[in-house]
Amino acid sequence: MWFVRGLLAAALVAASPSYFAGPARSGESVTYRVTTTMGAQETPNVSTLVITWTPAAHMFARLAGASGAAVLVNRENDGSLSLAAPNPVGSAAPTIVVLLGQLNFPGHLAGALNGSDHAQTAMSITPPAPTSTSSPAPQTSPAPVVVPLDVNLVRSSTGATLIADGNSKQNGASRSGREGRGGSTGGWRSGGSGRSRSDSAEKTSIVDIAVEAVFDQSGTLEHSTYRETFTSATNSSQTVEHTITIDRVK
Repeated sequence: MWFVRGLLAAALVAASPSYFAGPARSGESVTYRVTTTMGAQETPNVSTLVITWTPAAHMFARLAGASGAAVLVNRENDGSLSLAAPNPVGSAAPTIVVLLGQLNFPGHLAGALNGSDHAQTAMSITPPAPTSTSSPAPQTSPAPVVVPLDVNLVRSSTGATLIADGNSKQNGASRSGREGRGGSTGGWRSGGSGRSRSDSAEKTSIVDIAVEAVFDQSGTLEHSTYRETFTSATNSSQTVEHTITIDRVK
């Protein structure tokens, strides 16, 4: 789905795995509930993922309540989780891949800080196709939109809270942040869309991004909310909001 692709397009290179999803130590297990809402009229999609780090130094992920077997996952140097290869092909694997990407996002965004409490970066989002009553419907897809982000980290005795926000209308300002890079999933997009802003700015939706993530003292993700709001460039009353909410289940 374009929303998942847009979210994964924001993945950034973390300097160190200070903030991450999943267990912090061998022998631990962490459960996350991921709720995705795609527009106000759709029923939220809820998935529960259990990530276990066994004493044998292997990490596994499985969907809670699903009949499929757990799949082997790797934790990369930047803290991100991915399916290990080889893995048995099962019906749950594609869903687990998407959920891991969503769980990785807050830690990737924290990696843009490079040890600081503030940074600027950017991510590329593909807006939803506008609704049309014409016949036949337009066949062109919306161009990706680059959204500059201000990223801030607030530390406390119990952990840290990451807050990031941005608006595509800020594109005209000079930004020092890094843009999203391409990836192996095929859905990641680079920050540049290949079209000049002057060609497409008047036709492209205005995109607002808001992110909040809470990590405990060990750096483990406890809660995260990611929200995209798309506003029609020609009618400000037409908006679409998409959210991903992650909660650690204890």
